[in-house]
Amino acid sequence: MNDFLAIQMNDVWVQYRLRHAHHYNLKRAVGNVVRRRNEAPEVIDALRGVTLDVAKGARVGLTGPNGAGKSTLLSVMAGILTPSRGSAVTQGRVLALLGGPQQGLDPEQTGRENALYLGVQFGESPAAMQARLPDIKDFSGLGDRFEHPVHTYSSGMQVRLRFSAITSLSADILLVDEGIGQADEEFNERAGSRLTDFYRGAGTVVLASHNNDLLKRHCTTEIAVKAGECLPKGPIRTTEVDVEISSAERNPIGDQSLAEARP
Repeated sequence: MNDFLAIQMNDVWVQYRLRHAHHYNLKRAVGNVVRRRNEAPEVIDALRGVTLDVAKGARVGLTGPNGAGKSTLLSVMAGILTPSRGSAVTQGRVLALLGGPQQGLDPEQTGRENALYLGVQFGESPAAMQARLPDIKDFSGLGDRFEHPVHTYSSGMQVRLRFSAITSLSADILLVDEGIGQADEEFNERAGSRLTDFYRGAGTVVLASHNNDLLKRHCTTEIAVKAGECLPKGPIRTTEVDVEISSAERNPIGDQSLAEARP
């Protein structure tokens, strides 16, 4: 893998075999046995031959309708899903903010306990996370609710907790699946500032979202995902936040494309 790359995917397929699809009922199964016929399972292609290079320091926005494969693509990048075939390789530490607001949270535990647990899940020691808890509490803006069970939280409060805990850690690659848009405007502004600080330090960001304003603020390259395939769409017309970032910071490898979906 090229040293300039943060993520490299080669001919990645993710397939789900559904032997118990709604049409595959008991009567049909018995009939197949009687007729000695082995009915093939239904195969769903969540990703179809994705070949993709993401350079270190890239800020990539994934677009596409629901069910297109954006979340599956991020899960493969994060190492949560193993491709059915093909390969996916990353360089550096990966942090992933994926799934719904409650993903990875224990509803019976407090915000404090969950923040500690999230950090430990990503390889931090309990002692290191204990030291970060005051800053996590402060950044989340949860106040006294930080000490309450998560099942009493709204979805926006859960987003605050997860984002604050996960992004308190250092990483080379940050993967975000829409989530931060579910919090309120005041927290989204703080979250946006933290993302900006992250990629100013040459961190690689891959963000899946339907929010064009969010993508324009934080991404410089768009890749459209459609029916499990990646279709490069080129640069995103970014907002004024990018004016403060020099071209060298934005593209540390010169004229080479930061993210490219290869045929």
